[in-house]
Amino acid sequence: MADDTYTYHINQSVISYKNNIFTRLISEDRTKKLELLKHLLNNSSQPLVICGPEGIGKSTLLKVLQEQTMAKWSYCSIVSPADLNFEKLQQSIMQAINQSSTNKQSQSFLALFQQLNRQHKKLILMIDDAGFLVPGLIDQIITLAKQYSALRVIFVLNHHELELKNRTDTAINEANLIEIPVLSEAQCTDFLYQIASTPQSALTVNDINDALISAVYQETQGIPGLIVTKFPRNDDDQNNTKSLKLLILAIMTLIFLALCTQWFSNSNYNIKRIAVKEEVDTTIIKTNLFE
Repeated sequence: MADDTYTYHINQSVISYKNNIFTRLISEDRTKKLELLKHLLNNSSQPLVICGPEGIGKSTLLKVLQEQTMAKWSYCSIVSPADLNFEKLQQSIMQAINQSSTNKQSQSFLALFQQLNRQHKKLILMIDDAGFLVPGLIDQIITLAKQYSALRVIFVLNHHELELKNRTDTAINEANLIEIPVLSEAQCTDFLYQIASTPQSALTVNDINDALISAVYQETQGIPGLIVTKFPRNDDDQNNTKSLKLLILAIMTLIFLALCTQWFSNSNYNIKRIAVKEEVDTTIIKTNLFE
């Protein structure tokens, strides 16, 4: 596998806490990874592997990439690859090109990529959870990318999945690896303040202290996804849903009480009717006896 040793210098002005993209990428290191990713997509036809543990921010990096380059490149995102085969993949790629094209006429796979070449455009194929791809399919995808210069491929894998794919799909060794780093303790601190500053956050600035930072960092090992799950948002939607459930429960309780009251009243009425009837019947019997 190609070693990720390329050093790509970027304008430091884009690395700022005031920058929304930087906030979402959390750290300067991650912003540099994004710029490296864009550089490789633009200048290299080799496939790319975005790698890191679960919750590290691989999918977030690709979302930011797509937002920043949507006007420049076309995208085909595969998010549920478990049942993917080569034919379905080709159909998805053709649909993605047609959606971004002004020419809606039916064209062959080759014709669509010839069209992209004439327009000097690229199609970025992003396959999240690529570990679920059937063995051999990654090799087919990489071979396809070699045939069409306008096609760029990104696989998203964790370390264990990458190790397994190295055995079943040897072509993945040709890919450039972009490793998403964990947060340092200082970056974890910054991230906690970012979480506290978001609306409806369960965490407040006053909650953050050295003890909390140390505990969170040791427990999560600097993985952003794990940090976020420790402080779920108090969303208005969740509050509204809870209120709605309580309202429905209250209404159902009232209906139940009303039905019980009605049943009880009817039961008393029937008991009284039976008692009156028995009294009348007794009176009739006594009268007949005296007669």
